[in-house]
Amino acid sequence: MGCVDGGRRRGWASTRTSAMRPPTGLGYHLGVRLAHVERLELPQAIIARTRDALRDFGREGCEGLVLWAGVIDGPTAFVKQAIIPEQNTIKNESGVGYFVEAPVLFKLSRHLEKERLRLLAQVHSHPTEAYHSETDDRYAIVTEDGGFSLVVPDFAIRPMSLDECAIYRLRQRTWTEMDDSQVGATFRVV
Repeated sequence: MGCVDGGRRRGWASTRTSAMRPPTGLGYHLGVRLAHVERLELPQAIIARTRDALRDFGREGCEGLVLWAGVIDGPTAFVKQAIIPEQNTIKNESGVGYFVEAPVLFKLSRHLEKERLRLLAQVHSHPTEAYHSETDDRYAIVTEDGGFSLVVPDFAIRPMSLDECAIYRLRQRTWTEMDDSQVGATFRVV
């Protein structure tokens, strides 16, 4: 299960919160835009599952990726699942990283459609400081305007706190870092 020299992680795991089927009227349909979301409700269980997954990758000296999926109701997005897609991890003299192959992205799309969920955010770890690298910008999985990208420092060895993460929002095809006041106004841990 190692991640040395382009090691491969198999599997598909997701953590669900209660009441996975969105109530009638919640925004699965594409008419509800992620760009209009003003608040994101994030269950503590999703944060814990995300941290645990990223920490597992980090123990092997690798970056990891977790995706948050959920529903949108008016100006609020509700995270309902933490999805850990199959990913190829990279660890060599040039650095660390990961990539997700096209068949896995297709499987993800089918899963989201079946569960009537939207991809809201991507969360990945870095070995040291949290920032959005040029590679992170170029190969993001979340591509809808208004999407979120969180970078967790130090391979998630500490309890995951939004205060320690670098948090970005996609606006007009550009990832822009959110400041503390924007993060505080947008994210609500429940």
